Amino acid sequence: MKKILGTTLVAMALASGAMASGITTAGDAFIQGTIYNTEADTGSSPSTTGYQVGFGGHGHFGDTQVLFGGAINYGYQSFDFASGTTNDMSTYGGELHLGYTFIDDLDVFGIVGYYGTSMDYSFSDGSSDTVTGGGVRYGAGIDYKIWEHLSLGVEYTVTDYDLTADEGGELGDVKFTNIGGNIKFRF
Repeated sequence: MKKILGTTLVAMALASGAMASGITTAGDAFIQGTIYNTEADTGSSPSTTGYQVGFGGHGHFGDTQVLFGGAINYGYQSFDFASGTTNDMSTYGGELHLGYTFIDDLDVFGIVGYYGTSMDYSFSDGSSDTVTGGGVRYGAGIDYKIWEHLSLGVEYTVTDYDLTADEGGELGDVKFTNIGGNIKFRF
């Protein structure tokens, strides 16, 4: 958690400093809501629907169309296994965006960030376990501004989590792939 907060604070400070120093022009701050489909790279995990909320901002370098920004997000999803086990998964972290604005309304950008996760397992025998971890998220996104204060977008991300069981045992890396749509309210 300390890594995530530290990385996020540094990223937001750099973005704010760049905008304040005139390197970038003032951009749009936004609040976003996202619905996405998740696939894990394990054979036993079913795909599921996830939900994410966050806030962030985008700006441009000088008078160019080069886009720079970032976001801080919180997500939730629940996996229901055929065995009767459930996994309630929370994710949280920050990401940076770098891309280009086409035709003044279409933003295309790459995504890189760091996310943490907490997974609460409930087994069919009544027992439970918690798994935590963190890892790098990367991907790409597209936003299209349909109105001055509203845009619709699509994002594809992959997060490689290094997981640890509640009792301290290392579980290794698990990759989660998300593809989903979002709506951003800009101000």
